[in-house]
Amino acid sequence: MSMNRSINLILLGALFITLSACSASPDFESYSGRNLDIAVIGEPPEVNEDQVMFDEISFDVLSESIDSEYDAIFVMPENLNTASDEKYADIYSITETPIFFITAKSHIPFTNIDTEYSDRWHWSPGENYAIGFVNQEDNVFRSFGFSIYNGEETPENIKEVYSRILTTIESI
Repeated sequence: MSMNRSINLILLGALFITLSACSASPDFESYSGRNLDIAVIGEPPEVNEDQVMFDEISFDVLSESIDSEYDAIFVMPENLNTASDEKYADIYSITETPIFFITAKSHIPFTNIDTEYSDRWHWSPGENYAIGFVNQEDNVFRSFGFSIYNGEETPENIKEVYSRILTTIESI
């Protein structure tokens, strides 16, 4: 085998490995766990999973005890301003149901009564696309942040974020 042919084969192999590693659409894993019942304040999201049931609720329901009814609560982007009203901060901090704020990069405007939600708390590429937290016990909170693949807000990438959120909900 000539030297040029060997070099060409090596370069071709390296190019193939590089191109396959930079795949434009990665292989995302969907949530495959148990059935989940999720309360949604706003329009329910589109997800890949069939074992997830969404129930649209209003903010009024938050004042009731909903811990035993739902596995989680999603607050969708169109309701983030209302969700940051100080009257809800105490409710978020006492419920044992995980709460996820979709397209919010931090839970601060929802848990700190002196901070209002504004565009500066909204998602932008390179930051969390969704934030969640749960009161585990005795006011010990656990928070979760979910970034979006490559910072690109595509339907496929958004569904992948939801799959990771669902996996997290099952693990709580």
